[in-house]
Amino acid sequence: MNTRSTSLIPRRRLLKVGALGAGLTLSQYLRLASAGATDASTKRSGILVFLRGGPSHQDMFDLKPDASAEYRGEFNPIKTNVPGVEICEHLPKLARCADQYAIVRGLTHNLADHGLGSTYLLTGNRPGSLVKYPTYGSVASAELSVMPDLPAFVSIEEPLEGPGFLGIQHSALATGNKPRPNQPFSVRGVTLDGGLSLTQLENRQQLSRDLDTLFRGHEKLSGEITAIDEFSDKAHRILSSARARKAFDLAAEPADIAGRFGAHETGQSLLLACRLIEAGVRFVTVIVDNWDTHQQNFATLKRTLLPQFDQGLSALFTTLKDKGLLDTTAVLVTGEFGR
Repeated sequence: MNTRSTSLIPRRRLLKVGALGAGLTLSQYLRLASAGATDASTKRSGILVFLRGGPSHQDMFDLKPDASAEYRGEFNPIKTNVPGVEICEHLPKLARCADQYAIVRGLTHNLADHGLGSTYLLTGNRPGSLVKYPTYGSVASAELSVMPDLPAFVSIEEPLEGPGFLGIQHSALATGNKPRPNQPFSVRGVTLDGGLSLTQLENRQQLSRDLDTLFRGHEKLSGEITAIDEFSDKAHRILSSARARKAFDLAAEPADIAGRFGAHETGQSLLLACRLIEAGVRFVTVIVDNWDTHQQNFATLKRTLLPQFDQGLSALFTTLKDKGLLDTTAVLVTGEFGR
């Protein structure tokens, strides 16, 4: 990991810019996300699927069929297409594509707290240090080049960890929500909401330039205004980019491929991750909720969590492979701890 220092924006200046509007808009995100472009010869990307809540690993990928009844779970193992590897009976689709992933059973830690465990697994460093470590997508943002009309790092919904010492210019572009079946999906600052046309967008961009020119007459920090212009122009390029809009448009996926992922939030989120990687985004984080199954563990796993996870993740592997992206896309599936 490159630990070079990052020039941070002084707090007073950041507050001055933030006063122009609440929240991190796309323009602000891009102004902060001046990710250093590196050698573009490698096109590797990553997807992190985080099962928030603590998935029961011994009921999914590490069943104990030979353990006594008071220790083993209710589910039975089934064979996969890899000799000697067995997984849960409620993951049949993943069993048929087990040659496309590896199961890591030797990872452990002793942090029995959801927040601490999440920080550990999402940054690779134990929490508690004075150093604030970045999440993986922020590292990708800092180290990998990206096309000018796409963000480097996207978090589907909200990120659980930030860019740490790399600086907020390597924060995720958060979608703010998750795609849901049969509902329009839009991302603030990427899709043109409210019937806004590209012509109107151009007019707004010109107005922004005119205002910046006016501010330069009264503002000593003309260099910062110039920087704002630069990143506003980049935001405009994303908004006016057919590639960016198409990447977030799930309806543009052929029906036969989209159908693999299933009509549920988990599947639709993984479909979106696949589309973003295909478009050129370097890292995508997908948060899958409701894995804290203290109550009715087996019923909840059997009824909803495992079938949706099985369908969505197997579709992700299959679709990445069909699109020629599996060999260059690292997919990490984990929770903050097991159960």
